[in-house]
Amino acid sequence: MKFKDQVVLITGASSGIGKQLAIDLAARGATVVGCGRSEEHLQETLLEMRSKSPSSTVYVCDVGRPEQVKGMVQRVLSDHGRIDILINNAGFGLYQNFVYTPLDFIEAMMRTNFLGAVYCTKEVLPSMIARRRGHIVNISSVAGKIGNPKMAAYSATKFALIGLTESLYHELRPLGIHVSVVCPGPVRTKMRLLFDQMAPGAPEFLVLKPEVVSQVIIRTIQRKTFEVVIPFWLALACFCKGLMPNLFRLVSHRILRWRLLKQAH
Repeated sequence: MKFKDQVVLITGASSGIGKQLAIDLAARGATVVGCGRSEEHLQETLLEMRSKSPSSTVYVCDVGRPEQVKGMVQRVLSDHGRIDILINNAGFGLYQNFVYTPLDFIEAMMRTNFLGAVYCTKEVLPSMIARRRGHIVNISSVAGKIGNPKMAAYSATKFALIGLTESLYHELRPLGIHVSVVCPGPVRTKMRLLFDQMAPGAPEFLVLKPEVVSQVIIRTIQRKTFEVVIPFWLALACFCKGLMPNLFRLVSHRILRWRLLKQAH
């Protein structure tokens, strides 16, 4: 797929994967519209995008607020005439036992990580259906394939995103609209740094750079792949879970329990 002159809307473009993806797609000639909650950080993204794609822009938008999403999407359609690719990337997490996680924090996480994708997709879809073309990419996580202790709320949002993507695949494929989900393992972003302060550190060979994840997402769009899990060893773990779920759960429980005990000491 050629990205030149394609209009790409990316949520969570102010930092991490979203920022890197916005810059990389702008370098490929796309008109990138990045949105996020931090105007200051969005301007940093914009400076790098504009040097490669002068038509690219950013909007301040909290995807957890449907009225803001509606206004933002209408503005993009008014300014650019269409949205060829929607990448639902916005999200955040917390490493904490479920019983101690405040309910309002869980609700905020669900609004951003899952409902934010729902709101954006609902607003973008009518114009894609009318044109009978488009591509929606949801950025989930390996935590959406394998549940981990102290990540129940975050995992729930990412599991939900995978279920949404799979259902949309069946609904939208006959209409000419492609749907994909990308599930990275730990990524070296600001969110990951916060996790590392509280969680047992992931083995370095499993930790991905945002640049690597961005390239995988771009290839996923080019190849119209439905689902991609990275890195390879975590993709293999997900495959084994699918084949032998009970055995996988038993073994992973012992490994995770050992890691938590080791962290406590």
